Amino acid sequence: MKMSKIRLCGAQKSFRNGSGEEQLALAPVDLEIAAGEFVCLVGPSGCGKTTLLNLLAGFESPSSGMVEIDGQPVVGPHANRIMIFQDYGLYPWKSVLANVLFGLQARGIAPVEAHARGLQALELVGLQTAARKHPHELSGGMKQRVAIARALAVQPDLLFMDEPFAALDAFTRLHLQDELLRIWQESRTTVVFVTHDLDEAITLGQRVVLMAPKPGRIQRVIDVPLAYPRERTRDDFARFRRELYEEFHLVHRQAAVDAEYSI
Repeated sequence: MKMSKIRLCGAQKSFRNGSGEEQLALAPVDLEIAAGEFVCLVGPSGCGKTTLLNLLAGFESPSSGMVEIDGQPVVGPHANRIMIFQDYGLYPWKSVLANVLFGLQARGIAPVEAHARGLQALELVGLQTAARKHPHELSGGMKQRVAIARALAVQPDLLFMDEPFAALDAFTRLHLQDELLRIWQESRTTVVFVTHDLDEAITLGQRVVLMAPKPGRIQRVIDVPLAYPRERTRDDFARFRRELYEEFHLVHRQAAVDAEYSI
C-alpha cells in the first residue's frame, strides 16, 4: 500500500444532548487512506459517515484519538482540502465562471492565471460553453458539475464529498459518477465519498468502508479491485454487490436487536 495520506487512530467523537448527557456519536475509528485513493463511506442514517467526514475536513475535532493528514494533526479546515455537499452552494448572482473563480480569487491568484484555471476546470467537467450562464439557467446535474469544477480549480490535495449526487435523478447520477471517475483518474486527487447508495459505492470506490450505527463505527472495509469503468451487469460487480448487501443487512439486523434491548 502507498504511504498514508490520511490516518485515523482511535478517533472518537461525543456530543452532549439537550439534557447535558454525553452521547457517543462515533466509536474509536482506526483507518488509513493512501494518497490518490478513492474511498467510499456507506451505511444507514446515524452511523457516523458525515461525522467522520467532518473530522477529516477539520470542521469538528475528535473527542479523543488522532486524525492526521500528511503526518500532521488536523486542527481545522485547510485550503487544500475541499468539501462538496448535496447543496451546490453556488452564488445565484454570479456567472458559472465567476462561481468557479471565487476560490481562486480568495487565494489571491493573479487574474490571468485564475481565469485560465477556471476555464480549464470547466472544460474538465464539460461546461466550457456554459461559462457565461447563471445557476438558474442550469439543471441540477450541471450545477453539481460547477461545484466540482470550483473545487478542482484550486487543485486540492483532498476532495471530501458528502452525498453530492443524492438529490439528482438516476440518469444524471449515473452520468456524473462516470464524469467523476474520469476526472479522478486524470487528477489522482485523494477522494473520500459519502453515499447511501451501495451500487454507487461499488462503482466508484477502490475500497468501501461500511459503517454501522449506535454508536457510529466501522463494520467492515471491503477492497474492490475491479477495473474501471465498472459494468453493473457483470458477474464480478454482482459478487461485490451481494457481499456488501449481506453485510448491510447484518448491520440492520443488529441495529434492530440493539433498539429492542434498549427499550
